[in-house]
Parts: sequence; structure tokens; C-alpha cells
Amino acid sequence: MDYAKLIHEYGYYAVLFGTLLEGETILVMAAIAANQGYLHLPVLMPVAVAGAIIGDQFFYYMGRRHGNMLLTRFPSLSARAAKVESLIARHHAPVIVVLRFTYGLRIVGPMMVGMSAVSPLQFTLWNSLGSVLWAALIISAGYAFGDALQWLMGSIQKLEFLVLAVLAVMGATVWLIVRYRARRR
Repeated sequence: MDYAKLIHEYGYYAVLFGTLLEGETILVMAAIAANQGYLHLPVLMPVAVAGAIIGDQFFYYMGRRHGNMLLTRFPSLSARAAKVESLIARHHAPVIVVLRFTYGLRIVGPMMVGMSAVSPLQFTLWNSLGSVLWAALIISAGYAFGDALQWLMGSIQKLEFLVLAVLAVMGATVWLIVRYRARRR
């Protein structure tokens, strides 16, 4: 199986889909792939930003339309929603930008903003800024991590699939642990 061809052909779709929800792990892996020449940074950045914006906009409008029903149906969201609600009322612009960086509030955050008095235009502007900053930071870190790996290991090309698989498993494990702990609370 030619993994380089798979990454080249489907990597941008994976980034778009991954950034619709959470996205850090897949974006770091994509940046490492870009570092190795499988993906192109000038394409990767707008794809990541688009996925982040589209995902947050979707959850914003879900909150605008069905927010109270969703909070009733999923009580675990209510605890996180209360934290975000008071912040939105006082400081909506910085909160919207920072939500993109806050693990665990990525879905409920935009929903809560949708339930607030923040207009769709305001949300779109601040969410776009946050998405651009987030993508630039995560991609830069992943690209630098790819440089560090290459420096440490000499030629990473023989091990690229293994490295990407280990990173994916590590990211998924951290995500599962965080979700498990959140559900136990």
C-alpha cells in the first residue's frame, strides 16, 4: 500500500473533516506530512481554517435554533454551558476567539454563543479570526515538530507511517481519557 499516495490524495479531506469537530491531532499530523512534502502548506492552511469555521458556524446555528432542547437532552453539556454563558455575556469577542483553543468547549461553546445575544455577523467575524490564529499556531507547531523529528531521526521517510500512526493513537488515547473523565463527572 502506498501511504504517501493516500496522504496526498485524501489528506486535505481528512483535515477538512477533522477540523469540523476538534482537529488538533489531525492538523499536527497534516503539518508533519506537509513538512515531508506530502501536503502543501499554502493549501493546508485554508482547508484547516475552512473546516474550523464551518464546524463552529454549524454549532452556533444549532445553539441558536435548538440550544435549550440540546442542553435538556444532554445534561453533561449543561455544566460546561454554565461556565461559558457568563463569560459570553461579559466578553463575547475574546471568548469566541479563545473557544477555538479550548478543548472540551469546542462544540458547546459555539452553541452557547448561538443561544446568546451575539449576532451571526459578530460570531462569524470573531470565529474566523480565532480559526485563522488556531490553524496557524497548530500547523506551525506540527511543521516544527516534523523538523525536530527529522533532525532527531535522520531520515524519517522510512518511518513516516509509523510516526503518524503513533501520533494518531496518542491523540485518540488522550481524547478518550478526557472524554471518559468528563463522563464520570
